[in-house]
Amino acid sequence: METEKLEVKGKVCPMPILLIKRKLNSVQSGQVLEVIGDCGPAFDNVQRWAKNAGHEVVEASRTGDEFNIKIRKK
Repeated sequence: METEKLEVKGKVCPMPILLIKRKLNSVQSGQVLEVIGDCGPAFDNVQRWAKNAGHEVVEASRTGDEFNIKIRKK
């Protein structure tokens, strides 16, 4: 299964979560979505939302202002 990518740079909460939710609706269960963004609060908010929605946060990292979060759809 190929990893899908979603860039949410320049978007502030709650927009990144809305875009992630929409994208996850279009991928298969078990597939990984890689989210790339730069909104500081979104780094924690996206992880919290994903876990609360039952998805798995496979990896989360920050480099400077940019973050990368990989979410496996439930």
